[in-house]
Amino acid sequence: MQNKAWIGVGVAGVAAVIAVLMLWPPATRFVLDTWQGDALREERQAITDPLTSDHWSAARAADKGVTIWDPINAERGFTLYTSGEGPIARLVTMTGAPVHEWTIPYSRAWTPEKAAVKEPQPDDLVFLRDARVLPNGDLIAVFEAAGHLPAGYGMVKVDKDSRPVWSYLERAHGGFDMTPDGRVLVLVQSIQQDSRPSSTIETPYLEDFLVLLSPAGKELAKISLVEALERSRFASLLDNAPPDEHDPLGATSVQYLGGNPVKGAPDSAGERVLLSFGMLDAVAILDVPSRKIVWAKRGEWQSQHEARALPDGDLMIADAPADNESRVQQIDLSTGTVIWSYGGGTDEPFASATGLSARRLANGNTLLTESEGGRLVEVDGTGTVLWEYTNPVRGGPADYYIPVVAAAQRIDARSLDASFIGFKRP
Repeated sequence: MQNKAWIGVGVAGVAAVIAVLMLWPPATRFVLDTWQGDALREERQAITDPLTSDHWSAARAADKGVTIWDPINAERGFTLYTSGEGPIARLVTMTGAPVHEWTIPYSRAWTPEKAAVKEPQPDDLVFLRDARVLPNGDLIAVFEAAGHLPAGYGMVKVDKDSRPVWSYLERAHGGFDMTPDGRVLVLVQSIQQDSRPSSTIETPYLEDFLVLLSPAGKELAKISLVEALERSRFASLLDNAPPDEHDPLGATSVQYLGGNPVKGAPDSAGERVLLSFGMLDAVAILDVPSRKIVWAKRGEWQSQHEARALPDGDLMIADAPADNESRVQQIDLSTGTVIWSYGGGTDEPFASATGLSARRLANGNTLLTESEGGRLVEVDGTGTVLWEYTNPVRGGPADYYIPVVAAAQRIDARSLDASFIGFKRP
């Protein structure tokens, strides 16, 4: 393993500029100190310098681009990732050479008539949290903004030349998934101010929804995940929400199961999705037609960032149980056995308080996103790093800051139309 020139990560705390908001290093984070009467107002932080936002972190290494590549054992393909310096998605080869880039300023997708956000942040404070490229080069992506609570700004589909095709401007946030027929499953938040007699959650709070969009971006269904959980036999999980937490579920990821079984869970046939509730330390399966949670479970994971079912039925969880300590675990839920885990090492730390992600590749390797480190790593079953890519963009004095990366995917070049990528080698 090559040595690193690690750069100090300590960042001084930044004073709050709004009474109910506080900034904590290493990334800007909102902490709601008080409830405002009976209404949780949409909170906005006055940020003028994007480098002070949670879209940037202190750079941990001087490395840029690809620093490790095992061409024999790494999974060949293109890598798609988003970068926190703006609403940008990039496609690169295994050597880090650029293949394509999409730039989608939020102002080009935003219209006051359609958008839940009436006074959006400037474009340089909005980035793409997650993205998917289609074979013809079209890109679907989620907008998130720094300095706004809720942070979700919606979704957009653009063509290969970054021209908008459609937009969905409810408060979509986090990761999303797609069905084989092109529908989109995405998490949406809104401020819930009205209490329900059957609910144990005190208002106001941020309510999570699962939204199903058509391939044309039209809303087909919107399901309250709080209500779906309250109506289920797993409603007692809500007792695990931290007291006075403004985001009681902390929904972080969604995955379309499409009939693929999850070990230790009920039949996953039909329109069912796997959900991660980070605030509850729980994962759950939602039956979309009935709008019911049909299965849920807590485990050894804590405040997980993501949960994904693998083709063999195991569950892969990415969490950060302690400061500067992140991990990915593959778990057989039928036995509770940890099949595989990765947490970096002394010479290759792996840590991010937000945005951890893991994707199992076709050859059995795992592509990991260390968001706050601005780093992507591919590891094999022994934890050996076979490919490493560090965001080459820097900002601030002496290149002190690095943009976060989010939810990278490895893409088989053969799945993309030749008219889009030509004949570039991955």
